[in-house]
Parts: sequence; C-alpha cells; structure tokens
Amino acid sequence: MAEKKKVPIKQGLFHLPDSPGDQPYLIGSKCSHCGYVAFPKSWVCPSCMKDHTMEEISLSRRGKLDTFAVLRQAPSGFTAPYIIGYVILPEGTRIFTIITGTEIRDDALKRGQEVELVIDKLREDAQGNEIIGWKFKPV
Repeated sequence: MAEKKKVPIKQGLFHLPDSPGDQPYLIGSKCSHCGYVAFPKSWVCPSCMKDHTMEEISLSRRGKLDTFAVLRQAPSGFTAPYIIGYVILPEGTRIFTIITGTEIRDDALKRGQEVELVIDKLREDAQGNEIIGWKFKPV
C-alpha cells in the first residue's frame, strides 16, 4: 500500500514548518504604494489597482474572531457539523476559515475572541492523502 501524503490545498497559501521551532503562517502581500494587505497574495493591488507594488509578506498567526456560524450541511468530502468564520488579523486582512478546537455549538465562541492559526487536515482525496489547509482555533 502506498504511503499517504499531506498535500496542501494549494501551493503558496501558507508556510508549513520545516523544523521544530518553526511556526506556520499564511502568505499574503502588501502594497508598497497604499499599504493594503491581501490574502491570498496578489500581483495587482485590489485597493489602488497599481501593478508591481505587491510584496510577499508573512501574516500574523493570531487574530480576532469577527463572525462565525455552525454549518449543519457539508459539501462532498467534509463532515457536518462544523464551524466557519471570519478572522481579522492585525494587518487588517479578513480571513475566511474553518474554526477548530472548540465544541460545535452556536454559543461556543464570542465575537472578538482571540484565535490562532493551525495547519490541519481539511479532507482526504481519492487516494486517501490528507488535503491540508489553514484553520483557526481559540487561544
């Protein structure tokens, strides 16, 4: 039987730790003209529309929970129920994410609660490999 792999949902969205002291982070971009921060990274600034001004940056690992909802129906490959939400990072970027590390209840989380990035299994592909991506969990 072939060894199962951990496969990023898409290359270039996040950094996987490659040593024990290394931490994961999301890869964004910041406009050198207007300061807008984007995730995922962009080549043209979505704010000022300037070309060749976006520089790759590491985004903060912690943020504040903006909104969330418990989903009781799931797309193929996912298991319901689960929590999705938006997290606002200190850079001002709003990240759509799955929330993990808490009970799946409507009252399990609070707006403004501090959350932290984790890289975790999202689902499995047809070969049984783990498709991994970002999630946030309460601190």
